[in-house]
This record gives sequence, C-alpha cells and structure tokens, in this order.
Amino acid sequence: MRFHYLLYPEAQQRLESSDLLKRIEETHNSENGIPYIGHTMDSEVVQAVKEMQEEGYFKTLRDEDKVPFQKRLQDAFKDKEHHTWKVHRTGNIIENPVEPEDFYLMTGWLGSCVLKPNELWDFRKFGFDSLGDFVGSFGAAVWSSHKSDFRGGYKWVTQTPNGRVLQNNISGDGNLDLRVYQTDITPDKTFDPLGSQVSYRPELDEDRGTVAACHSAEPGFLTGVLKWVHQQNIPNEMLKYNGWPLINWIGNLGHRIGASAECFRGMGGMDSPRGFFGSFYEQIPILDETFSTDRPSFDGVHVDGESYFGMYIGPNKELIFSYERKGERKRQKKPEVVFQPTEADHLLKGIFYQAANRLGRTVPQKLMAMIKYRFSGQMEKDLERFSKP
Repeated sequence: MRFHYLLYPEAQQRLESSDLLKRIEETHNSENGIPYIGHTMDSEVVQAVKEMQEEGYFKTLRDEDKVPFQKRLQDAFKDKEHHTWKVHRTGNIIENPVEPEDFYLMTGWLGSCVLKPNELWDFRKFGFDSLGDFVGSFGAAVWSSHKSDFRGGYKWVTQTPNGRVLQNNISGDGNLDLRVYQTDITPDKTFDPLGSQVSYRPELDEDRGTVAACHSAEPGFLTGVLKWVHQQNIPNEMLKYNGWPLINWIGNLGHRIGASAECFRGMGGMDSPRGFFGSFYEQIPILDETFSTDRPSFDGVHVDGESYFGMYIGPNKELIFSYERKGERKRQKKPEVVFQPTEADHLLKGIFYQAANRLGRTVPQKLMAMIKYRFSGQMEKDLERFSKP
C-alpha cells in the first residue's frame, strides 16, 4: 500500500500559481470533502474509473489523447509486474512496483474529486507538458491533503554536500517512543508505470531513514549530540554562553508535564544528569571513508535489549546513526540517518521541541537539567572524582 507521494517543487509551483492547491483545500473542507483512501484492491480501482465514466469525464478527453492514454493504463493494470516506477538517481535507476493506489492518481480519479470534466484533462492550461504529468501530479497534491501529520515534530530541510535534499523530523510515535525521520525529497528524474516522465513519485524505501528507539531515549540522544559537538568542535549557536541560548529557546516552548507515567519518576540513578555524562570525554568512534571502524560505539539510543542505533562520526564530521544488534561485530556501518555539522543546532532544538510538545516520554525539565549540568563545572569535578582509584 502507498502511504506518501512526493510532489516536486516545479509541479508544486505550477499548481499553486493556478490556484489549484487552493481548490484542493476548499474541496477538502467542503461538505462532501475528498474520499479517504485506505488499502486498495483492484476491484475498487475499476469501480472508481467506472464512476468517472458515468459522470462524463472521459467524454471531454480528446480522441487523440484518449486512445494512447487508456491503452497505457490498461496495459499497466493488467500486467503490473512489467510496469514499474523508474527513478533515476546518482547514475542508477531505482525500479519500484506499481501499486493499486497509484491508479487513483494516474487515471485522474483523484483529480476528478476536485476538478470538473471540462478541466481535468486541460493540462496545458495549468502549465504542464503532458496529460500524465498533470493528472498524476495533481493527484499527488490531492492525496497529500488527506495525509495529516498528527504527531507533528520539529522539522527542517537540509542539502547534503552531494546535492541531495533531505527532510528531517524529530518526533515520537503513538507509544511516545522517540522517532527520528529522514526522507530524501530530491526531485529525481522520474518515469511513472505508464512510461511518462512525471513531476512526482511515491515515497520509496530508498528515500526513508528512521531511528526508532524505545522508551525514554531522549537523554541518550541529547548526550550523544553534545559529545559530537564537543569532540569535533562543531560551530553552533545554541550552546554558546554555557548553553543559555538553548535554555532561553526552551523557555519559550513552555514546560509541560509529560504524556507518560515515566515523567513522574525521580531524578535518582540514571535519571540524574550525572548518570548520562560518565563517559563524556570518551571518543565516539570515527568511521573511515568506507564507513568502517574496529571500535564499537557506546553512544546511541536503544531499541530493545538486543538492538540499538549506535552513534558514529563520519569522515567529514557527520553524525551517523547505524542500526546494530548486540553481539554482531561488523566493521562497516550502514548509515540509517546522517546529519551534517551544520545541523547541530537543529538536533539540539529538535529533541527539546519533541519533549516540550509531549511527543516522547521525557519532560523538557530533565533535558534542561542536563544542559545546565554539562556547563556548570560540576561535570568535570564529578568525572575527576570518580576516575580516581
């Protein structure tokens, strides 16, 4: 099943300048609204196209467009195995199987939920070069209007040194477990299963990177980021003046009680700031050009008793999270998500935003206490005291 489609910026601009995005919003908020799409069977696609035909949508499709358009749709629908999405990326072609939900976009059915029969096929009027690109791109925009991000989170977009565009989000899932999402939203050259070059694509497995932790993983995440910044002397604004810019920023978010019973736990043991900084000056392993190291990482966030996302530093000072299972000693680390040194402030702000908005199991006061402890001078005294034999 499809969950998300990525609409490329050029198509987004065309739809916006034509007021089509506004019309989607108006339809979405109207009495009839836009039908909700869940898991789709082939028979439901057939019924949707039949409804379009009964409502006269195909009568307005020009004959010179109708014959090749409908033939390509029928061929792809009958032989899904040999009709795939083709996404050109860094010299390679990623092929992705066609799914039944894709036909809601490619047939124009989603577009027909907003546009009238005399508008749906008029792609030139809306600035598009082909029929398939228009109905598919417009369908992706309609689809996205239904996919609300109910968990929210702290989001930002960054561009990597090799030109990839990534959307990042620090949030939590329905169980209040920490989630860090990184999605490649670069507008790659894309061909849909009908063979048309289009300005959108389904979100691919290759696009997604996720850190999926368990329970109160926010303090471990924060500790690792602080170690990374210190170890690599990474420039940032939030930790200047002993962290007061970050503390002031946190104060503007508001301090709220947590959404989990764990927020009522005391500050003893590993709940105290001191408990998270015992190995602060021990180096996070640095990966070589092949993303390999002989050293295990003791920093990261845990999934369960048998697996965790270890933190490593890349050859260009990147912060890398790599999924690992206890007992496995693989030299080469597969990056799950990667953050550039320029993103340090976003990571710091993101974990506090997550806590302040009750998206995880840790209250912001606890994270604030960690920042204050880190720069109070007491951390150094404690480390020196406990290191003595």
